[in-house]
Amino acid sequence: MREETFLAVLEMIHEAALEPTAWDNVLRRLATLTGCVAGGLTVERPATRQGEPLTYFGFNPTHVERTFDHYLPMNPLFNIERRMQRGFVVTNGDVVALDVFRRSEFYNGWARPQGLCSPITVVIHRTPASYVPLTLVRPDGAGEVTAGGRALMSRLAPHLVHAMDITFRLQKADRAQQEAATLLEALPCGTILMDREQRVIFMNAAARALCDRSHAGGLSCTSGKITLRDVDADRRFQTAVSAALGLGGTPRGNRIAVNDPSGNVGLTITLAPLPPSDGIWRALGDDFVERARCLILINGTNMAELSRHYRLTAAETRMLSAIVLGKGVAAAARELGIARSTAQSHLDKIFQKTGTNRQAELVGLAKDGLKF
Repeated sequence: MREETFLAVLEMIHEAALEPTAWDNVLRRLATLTGCVAGGLTVERPATRQGEPLTYFGFNPTHVERTFDHYLPMNPLFNIERRMQRGFVVTNGDVVALDVFRRSEFYNGWARPQGLCSPITVVIHRTPASYVPLTLVRPDGAGEVTAGGRALMSRLAPHLVHAMDITFRLQKADRAQQEAATLLEALPCGTILMDREQRVIFMNAAARALCDRSHAGGLSCTSGKITLRDVDADRRFQTAVSAALGLGGTPRGNRIAVNDPSGNVGLTITLAPLPPSDGIWRALGDDFVERARCLILINGTNMAELSRHYRLTAAETRMLSAIVLGKGVAAAARELGIARSTAQSHLDKIFQKTGTNRQAELVGLAKDGLKF
C-alpha cells in the first residue's frame, strides 16, 4: 500500500474519533482495502454472549434485525474471549477450520444466507464486561483475508483503538453534560452558570422567567451578561460575580438580597465559585459544565403575598425578609434599627401566625412560595 493511502486512512480514523457517524466511512474504506464486502462495529458481552450493533454495512438489515440476537451467541470468537484484548487481530480461520465452520449453524443460518464468510476482526475497545470488535467480512468463497490485508489491520490496530477510546470518552462526557443540563433545568430556583469572562453559558427555565421584563425581580440578560435594573443592587451583584470568579483574588462565594418595590426581599442571589477542570476536557472547552466558573442560584420570594396570606404586619414582614437572608435575631435587629427584644417579639409572632417553630422552617416556607 502506498504511504499516502495509509495516511488517508489514518485521517479517516481520526475524524471518526471525534464524529461517531464517520465510523461507517472507516468500515467501508477498510473493507475495500482488504477485499471485504461487509463490515460492522458491535458491543459484545462475553458473560451473556449478547450485544448490539453500533454501525454496519453490507449485511441484510432485515436479517440482522430478525436474527442477530439468535446467532450472536454462536460466534466462534466467544470461544477465545480472553484473548480478545485491545488491538487483537484474528481471522475466522485462526479459531475454527473452514470445513467445520461451514457445517455450523452460525454459518448456515447467519453468514451463508447473506453470501458472506471468512471475517477478520480487530478488537478496538475493551472493558471488564464487554469488548468492541471491528469486523470485516469477505464474500463467501473468496477465502481468508490476504497476508497483506492482515498486516494492514495489524498496523492500523493501535490507531483504531486510540480513536475508539476518544469516541467513548466524548460520548461519556456528552452524556454527563446532558444529565447535568437536565438536573439543572429541573431545579425550582433560578440557576445560571457563568464562564470566567462573566458570560452566561447556561440558564434554566426558572432563571429565564426571572429575566422576563415583566418580572418584579429586575433581572435582565443581554448579550450573555446578567444585570439588575436597580443600580445599587447591580453594583453589589457585579462585585459578587467578580469575587466568585476570583478576579483580583481568591474565589469566594456570597449572597445578596434584591428588594422588591415595597422594600422587602424580592430575590436572594447566592453565588458560588466553581473550580476549573483539568485534562483533555479543559483543552476541548466545549462542555458548558467544564467551562463554568461561577454558579448562581436565585430564589424569588413574593413577600407581599406571604404577608397578606399570614396577615403579617409591615414590621413582621421586614423581620421575615431578614430571616430569609439567613440573619439571626441580633443581626436582624441591628439591620432594622430596633431592639433585640423587639426583633424577638416580631419573630415569635411570625412563628405563631405561620405555624412554625424554627427559623429554618420560615426560610423553607418562604422558598415554597417562590413565584417565577
